[in-house]
Amino acid sequence: MKKRIIGLDILRDIGVIFIFLYHFCIEYINLAQGTDPLMPSLNYFANLWARPASLFLFIISGYALMYNKESQLPLKDYYLRRFKGLYIPFYIAYTIMFLAYFAVNNVAAGSTSPMYMFVFTILGVDALVQEMSGGLGFYLIGEWFMSCIVLCYLLFPLLAKLMQKFKYILLALLIIWSGCLLFINNPFPIQVEHNPLFVLLYFYIGMLLYDLVGHKEISKSFRIIGTVISVVIFIYLLIAGYTAFVDVLPAKAFEVVCAIWSLAMFIAIKDVDISPEKKSYKWITYISGISWNIILVHHMIIILLFRHYDISLYSRRETFTMLLLALALTWAFALLVGSLSKKLKNHSK
Repeated sequence: MKKRIIGLDILRDIGVIFIFLYHFCIEYINLAQGTDPLMPSLNYFANLWARPASLFLFIISGYALMYNKESQLPLKDYYLRRFKGLYIPFYIAYTIMFLAYFAVNNVAAGSTSPMYMFVFTILGVDALVQEMSGGLGFYLIGEWFMSCIVLCYLLFPLLAKLMQKFKYILLALLIIWSGCLLFINNPFPIQVEHNPLFVLLYFYIGMLLYDLVGHKEISKSFRIIGTVISVVIFIYLLIAGYTAFVDVLPAKAFEVVCAIWSLAMFIAIKDVDISPEKKSYKWITYISGISWNIILVHHMIIILLFRHYDISLYSRRETFTMLLLALALTWAFALLVGSLSKKLKNHSK
């Protein structure tokens, strides 16, 4: 039995926590039109972590597939396993959120869109298509992350084969491609950071890291360097956001910094050692175990809460209570999705 890499669980938990917090803050500001002067500052702090958190989730995904030897599976077995792990929770979460959306809004999601667009929801790329089509579709959950991970998983067997002979050439090509999309020309009608063809680089970096490191621990000196880089970037971004001493980075530069930061955090945290007997280990693995379900349901829950409740007269205490309610509902629905997914997977064996 393979040893569980608790560092990857820690990274996954950091990602889920800050993505949740970012979505709560941004929907409070943009959707609910909240007026608490503290929230823009809190939103900036959450956003600092949300982008690198998203990136190292892709790095983790690429690394984990290589670590679990999924590149050695027959294609049929590999795609069946990915379908069960990715799509079954997605379909269950979508069904639950579809009903919740109707209960709150008294209208079905996608009611003004042509039915053929539901195919994109079935494929899990509805967020991407909706962004490209200007709002049409049945999108509810998964966001751009789902669209990107679908493409990454789809191309994984091909990337794994190419990596055997052309690992560094492929890395260079992906860097050049992503650099062109970011700095020179983005021909696609979507935000470049949400483009699966851009994000593919981070997924491949995760695959390559496993190829380079394997089951070995990253050396202590590299972990220290990764920690120092992470801390320096974090402090710089804090100073830039909350003081006038340095400038806030433009979006393109911020993406590059986030890429470096996510890689540095992976190197720093991957080989953290925590005894399985400790409560912290159990909590870390518990949150990590339901992280995909949390990613699927949390944002729509937050949106529905802010649409249903008028927060114009909320004090900070009520806003905090709303945060707790969003957390509780996200946890409950994540458990429900997990339970139903497990039953369906067992039934399909």
